[in-house]
Amino acid sequence: MEAVTWESIKAKGFCGGMIGDLKRRRPHYLNDWYDCFYGKVLASIFFMFFTSIAPAITFSVYLEDNTDDNGKIQIGTVEVLLSTALTGVFFAIVGGQPLCIIGVTGPVSIFTIAVFNICMALDINFIPFYAWTQIWSSAMHIVLAMTNMCDLIAWVTRYSCETFGALIAVIYLYTGAKALGEYFYDDITPALLSLILGIGTCLIAVWLASARSWVIFNKLIRDLLSDYAATIAILFFSCVPYMTEKVRRVDVQTLDVPSTFETTSGRAWFVDLTDITPGAIFLAILPGFILTVLFFFDHNVSSLLSQTPNFKLKKGSAYHWDFFVVGINIFITGILGIPPTNGLIPQAPLHTKSLAEVEMVGEGRNKREEVKLVHEQRVSNFTQALLIGITLAPPILKVLQLIPRAALDGLFLFMGIASFPGNQFAERVVLLITEPDLRESVHGYLEKVPWPSIRTFTLIQFVFCALIFGVTLTPAAMLFPLLIASLVVMRKYVFPKYYDKAYILALDSDGMPLAPEGDENTDMKISKDGFQGVGKSPAPEQEEKNQTDSDRAPSADELTGKAATSTGTQAEPGVTTAIVTATNTV
Repeated sequence: MEAVTWESIKAKGFCGGMIGDLKRRRPHYLNDWYDCFYGKVLASIFFMFFTSIAPAITFSVYLEDNTDDNGKIQIGTVEVLLSTALTGVFFAIVGGQPLCIIGVTGPVSIFTIAVFNICMALDINFIPFYAWTQIWSSAMHIVLAMTNMCDLIAWVTRYSCETFGALIAVIYLYTGAKALGEYFYDDITPALLSLILGIGTCLIAVWLASARSWVIFNKLIRDLLSDYAATIAILFFSCVPYMTEKVRRVDVQTLDVPSTFETTSGRAWFVDLTDITPGAIFLAILPGFILTVLFFFDHNVSSLLSQTPNFKLKKGSAYHWDFFVVGINIFITGILGIPPTNGLIPQAPLHTKSLAEVEMVGEGRNKREEVKLVHEQRVSNFTQALLIGITLAPPILKVLQLIPRAALDGLFLFMGIASFPGNQFAERVVLLITEPDLRESVHGYLEKVPWPSIRTFTLIQFVFCALIFGVTLTPAAMLFPLLIASLVVMRKYVFPKYYDKAYILALDSDGMPLAPEGDENTDMKISKDGFQGVGKSPAPEQEEKNQTDSDRAPSADELTGKAATSTGTQAEPGVTTAIVTATNTV
């Protein structure tokens, strides 16, 4: 089939992509709600609750420290938690792909602070300006969704997704490590206890998450320990500061959350949109555009990462409809004056991974987990968002005040570490410092591509990732999605001039099957030039048949480099649009 072009986007017609998404997902909607009675789903709810609320609270503290207007904090914990819960519940109910977890991200926090600083410099009332920024952005999201522009995400290949996933992982590691280090600015005793809590939470979570590979206990216990690894670690180390009288005397920092449900500044919940000048209203179009660019890449990539072929999902995607729903969410958060939300990395792929039934394959150093199936449903996403909303009840807020911040810093470290397994970019970086005779990979690029080409390809990717990470530490941090987007241009137009096409396909998408020419019964297709087109997903009655045909999800053998076959004809390798950044042990 043809690659995605401007002509193919226009050919779909107005709202064509959204209509296709709804037709694809509608037959599965009821099943999404009642096919949820599995232990994996319950474990996923608690895992995602902690991995969602921890960043939300951390980013809220960051916002509190940087949105103080004459002693009145404009955005705080209540606003961030409300935004995460409200939009999360809405997305779980009406969104197309419920495996994608949404919430307030680090880039959104950086963007919000930049808008606040602009308002302070120009003497503009921040909350109404922030609201109009989101309203304009909401309109842009809706227009992009209606005009099928989400098809352009098909130009995003493994190269950009892996770089972005690794970047987010590094940011989580940096944030967690920095927070643990900053405790030492004060008294040494609380700092040491905080360090123990943070490192302990991370190590215990990593250790328990690997329980499936243990030889002790039976399979049921090993699976339970692995599924609830993060939850157990958080609960245990949240109790440590209260275990003995001597430890209780150590004054460790706990979560700084209010005791009542109200705005941090004391304002009304609904924003007075007329409380700024007409000129400021139109000026808000500029940050609204930047927010739209940020979400176009950030949300769609998080959605891609949560539904890569490795997960063998069956119910199809809904990129256009989901972007439309994100636009509606932004309008809601705008009129409330709270931060906007979009897909979270690594929470979105971690959510899918936590719902996966896996089995161990291979032997020795090549032993790894392979996904058999994923419990695709809406209950885990809906419930974790609902639980975050419940934490806004005053009694629960008081409980949250007891949780040591260092335990959540440790969760940040765990989430960062959990994002590297499965990321071929991270694997290639390790291979750079591996003894040549000991280099091995379950993927096929070592056999297909000369080592000098692998080395230069990886070094270029590493340098760009490091540069973009450096930008996130500067005042220009909100522009980092544009730099990530430049990787798409580099992959599409620059690399083909300097690398053999076969080498690029092996490094960027090794082992991905190519759909048959003209076959429209596949959700995401791969074209021969290495870029995707968006087709139709299987009808419900065809799913079982399609999974046994040549256009099924790739097997482990196919993912290690064997060519896929289609209708009896050997296929060429294609390019996947995403790489699983979720851990193999969560």
